Amino acid sequence: MTPIERVKRWLGFAAPAPTAGTPPSSTDEVTGLPARAVMQQRLAASLQAGATGVVVLLDVDNFKYFNDRHGHAVGDALLRAIAARLVEVFPTADCVARAGGDEFAAFLPGLALDDAMRLAQRCLEAMRAPLALAGGTEIVTVSVGVATLDGPGRRTVDAVLRACEMALHAARARGRDRVVAFDGDTRQVVAPGRDAMATVAELQQRHRALREEARTDALTGLRNRLALDELLHGASGDGDQRVQRAAVAFIDVDHFGNYNHVHGDAAGDLALAAVAHAVQACSREADFVFRKGGEEFVVVLPDADNDAAVAAAERVRAAVQDLALSHAASSVADVVTVTIGVASGPPGSTLRQLLSAAAEKAMAAKVGGQRNSVHAVRLRDFGTPG
Repeated sequence: MTPIERVKRWLGFAAPAPTAGTPPSSTDEVTGLPARAVMQQRLAASLQAGATGVVVLLDVDNFKYFNDRHGHAVGDALLRAIAARLVEVFPTADCVARAGGDEFAAFLPGLALDDAMRLAQRCLEAMRAPLALAGGTEIVTVSVGVATLDGPGRRTVDAVLRACEMALHAARARGRDRVVAFDGDTRQVVAPGRDAMATVAELQQRHRALREEARTDALTGLRNRLALDELLHGASGDGDQRVQRAAVAFIDVDHFGNYNHVHGDAAGDLALAAVAHAVQACSREADFVFRKGGEEFVVVLPDADNDAAVAAAERVRAAVQDLALSHAASSVADVVTVTIGVASGPPGSTLRQLLSAAAEKAMAAKVGGQRNSVHAVRLRDFGTPG
């Protein structure tokens, strides 16, 4: 489905066609390992057959910090490297899977707990070996929880995995970079803090939801002016490195005041929502899309040069025009259109400089009668237009 079709469907211009349900993928896209569902199926079959064995569950210590510091691309590379090492450490495993996020699991059928603990300890040592990644050489540690299939009350997949998760939590609580087997002592370590942890997790989730709501435009669902200001402020110092080499597109809906006057505020809101979704649909996953206010939108394009940014802006311009939203009070066309200014610059150009230059370029084009088009400007050193 094209970006335009997605936007029209969202607005109800086209009735959604019924689609048959598709089963979830059995392979994790990032690591190439089997997905969690495969592990669960293998465990279920083994438990039904009365088999014995051990499940090893591990996660990467401080992975969120690693991702924040190096970016998701390097984080994915780390996950792939860990997956490769796990396959080497557990060559006899029935299944080595990515359990989700930074968690991995291995099912070792027929293995005794003592043997599994020795194998898991070798896994810790293997993980500590330096890794060469795009961000440099890194030393990574993992925390590991181990549980057997034949423990009391452990004859279901959920029960086995829950025991593994409790052992993994105990490993984290004891300082990380260690292996813990589920037993009575583990239950005592984990149980007293479970209620407190649940309360803290709930409060953290509420805080994240409120924070996200405060930075989301209610009409379009895009990031709002507050989120844009935070990005501009962060990028001016030691903020997000992905936007240190970026281009900026400033998008303004043509004659929108006239549109509201003729078609009404309700229709104006629908038009803005349609434009917003067209912009979002044409943007890359890495791009930052904002409603700056009124009929103005901003797209920050990380690692985009002038040509790439202009091409992206032209896709947005065409997508908005192809929505074919009737505009009876426009001197440009009989449908809603946008004028876009694009600014790029040499390393060291700030997002504020680029945004200001892009906005000025778009406004100058509108004054000069060059609406429904893309206009680019490059900044020379010291931020002067080139």
